[in-house]
Amino acid sequence: MIRLALRDLQHTLITSGFNLVSLGILIFAFLLLLSLSQAVSNFGEAGGLHQNLIVLEHGVLQPEESRIPQGMEQRVGEILGDGLARVDPVIFRIMRVEDHVIQLRGVAQDSWVPTFRLQLTEGAWPGRDDQIVIGQLATQGTGWHVGSRITIYGRSFTVSGVVQGAGTQAMSVWMSYVSAHQLFGPDKGAQLLAASLKPNADPVVARQALEDGLVPPGSFDAYFEDSLLSRYGAALNDLRALGLLTTIIGVAAVILGSHNLAWLAAEERVRLLGLLRTLGFGRRAVAIYLLLRAAVITGGAYLLAVAGVQLFFLIGLGGAGLTISGSQSDLSLDPSTVLLGLVLAGTSALVGTWLSSRRVLASSPADLLGRGPGGLGA
Repeated sequence: MIRLALRDLQHTLITSGFNLVSLGILIFAFLLLLSLSQAVSNFGEAGGLHQNLIVLEHGVLQPEESRIPQGMEQRVGEILGDGLARVDPVIFRIMRVEDHVIQLRGVAQDSWVPTFRLQLTEGAWPGRDDQIVIGQLATQGTGWHVGSRITIYGRSFTVSGVVQGAGTQAMSVWMSYVSAHQLFGPDKGAQLLAASLKPNADPVVARQALEDGLVPPGSFDAYFEDSLLSRYGAALNDLRALGLLTTIIGVAAVILGSHNLAWLAAEERVRLLGLLRTLGFGRRAVAIYLLLRAAVITGGAYLLAVAGVQLFFLIGLGGAGLTISGSQSDLSLDPSTVLLGLVLAGTSALVGTWLSSRRVLASSPADLLGRGPGGLGA
């Protein structure tokens, strides 16, 4: 049956090639939607630090829209008292830098390690005001590396190091608070406060104390850093639902495509299948023949689709990932995605082939030979 299926495909090379390309286009769209859905779903899942409290204006979705008045850090220190390790104002911007949308954070450099737990993976910490570090994930979408010269808001900076951190921290560009203040000026000031609690402090009590003690009441919100990131990512719920819906549509399209191809193959080979049954081949053998034929086309279409998606990510997107509010989320086909896509595509092709050929398999040899090549209804 394997030999028969391969020879059949060889003798109908043009038709088989057309079927392969047609199914490959469906699988290409399915894999692209699956990668997009996973990238959106993974956004914000990395989390932050539960021992850090973030203070920003009430009702603000994008942190860059918040405004922290001068002297607020002193008030936070008075409220938290001995439970506070340190508090730092943060200048936060989402901006386009050399055709890349990034998150930029300006905060005191001596807070990077103790408060934000940044870890240096390449290069060195900044030693001058014109030096910055960049998150490891941000290097993937921008192509910047240690030594790169970047123009930010009309001023040139040098990347002195690459850092790793939690959540969107690994997707950000970091500079000192002094450099950010000089770069953007004093008009907008800081967008949020980052309060690092001591290990013996109760985070829940501290958060409630902040919300009760900040004046005027209800003007500011206090979040745990990981909760703020989850809240920020919650804005993408609609995109997650859309990604799931389009993935389901992609699976349905592959099932329909496989069904149509297998149905056409069975209709064109009614007499051949009747001869095979007459010569002693059982329904199981004929089913294996049809499944092998479908498996070869589906396998070739899948490899073609994987190559097409990879080329699209490398060439069509220019190597750039998915950017959401300045946060980079890598668009790629990792091994788990390829395996998941193969399982879904293979299962879809199997279901489509079975749906289309079950009537042929249920027919007797006499019925198959009595029908013309026009179809089961002849």
